[in-house]
Amino acid sequence: MDKREKYENALFTIRFSGEELKTRGVSIYDLSNSLLAIQRIVHKAHLSMKDKLLKGAFPNEEDRQTLALQIGERRRSSDAFGLIPMLSDLQTLAYLKQIAGYIIPAIIAYYTNDVLDYIRGEKNKNKQIFTASIYTEVVNIVTRVGAFGSVETISLGAPTFDRETIAAFNYDTKIYLKSIQDEYFLGDYQTIKGRVYKFYPASNIVAIHGSDNRVIVIFLSNEDFHKVRYHRENRPSKVQIWCGNNISV
Repeated sequence: MDKREKYENALFTIRFSGEELKTRGVSIYDLSNSLLAIQRIVHKAHLSMKDKLLKGAFPNEEDRQTLALQIGERRRSSDAFGLIPMLSDLQTLAYLKQIAGYIIPAIIAYYTNDVLDYIRGEKNKNKQIFTASIYTEVVNIVTRVGAFGSVETISLGAPTFDRETIAAFNYDTKIYLKSIQDEYFLGDYQTIKGRVYKFYPASNIVAIHGSDNRVIVIFLSNEDFHKVRYHRENRPSKVQIWCGNNISV
């Protein structure tokens, strides 16, 4: 086995624990959902570090190749997996280690049930937005606790930082995440252009196609929603300018 593929040298590790997992392996569903969530967190960290973490943003194809992770080693006795970069050049390894360092404090904040205070106390705006933006991915990992696969704890580690465990998510984490599901964080003030293609009257929401054809959801006041929906000069076929703050959950 290549030295970098070993569990102790992985960028991240993920370990599934539970009484029933002593006699069988973790389910494909539990594993795949958790691995996809980790990869998306890496994508978001990259975009945040490049000051490009906007709603609907996604790394380009070349960047996705650089950011791609794979399973380096599986320790069957403990259902633990070491995640390593797909590419092995030194520049990629160094960059992904930098990304891991960017991610770790945010993961710890969720694990310690302190993410709201962490966000408010963080002075770096990009890190604030990043931490808030990975709520869905953290939930997708923690949701596997207590699911049909009999997982009781999901632990994340960062061996390249000599951190065997940075978080051990359990049922208490699940309850905490549910308690903050209606919280939100306002990002930077933005100006965007796009055409309305769908209205949601019950929520005063419009969905637009932005200049790059990505879908953007916009929350409006009652007055603004009525103006956009019914005034002829604001008909949906017209390109409109929208100003407001990006919202991260």
